[in-house]
Amino acid sequence: MKKSIYVIESHKGFLCDIEKYTDDIHKAAVFVDYDVAVEKLSAVSNVLTTECTVKASFIDFPRLSPISKQ
Repeated sequence: MKKSIYVIESHKGFLCDIEKYTDDIHKAAVFVDYDVAVEKLSAVSNVLTTECTVKASFIDFPRLSPISKQ
C-alpha cells in the first residue's frame, strides 16, 4: 500500500534540515498535509539559499523495518 505525502524539494534533493538535502525520501522532512508543508517552507525560506517547492509523493505504508527486509 502507498501513502500520499508532501516533501520540500530542490535540485539538490529533498530537504531534511535547514540547508541539508538528501536523495532518500525516508530521511526527508515529510508532511501529510499540503498546507502544513507550504507553511513550513514559508517559515524557512528566508534562510535557504536554494529554491525549493512542495511536491506530492508516495511512500510505502506501513513502512518496513530494516530487520524485516533481510
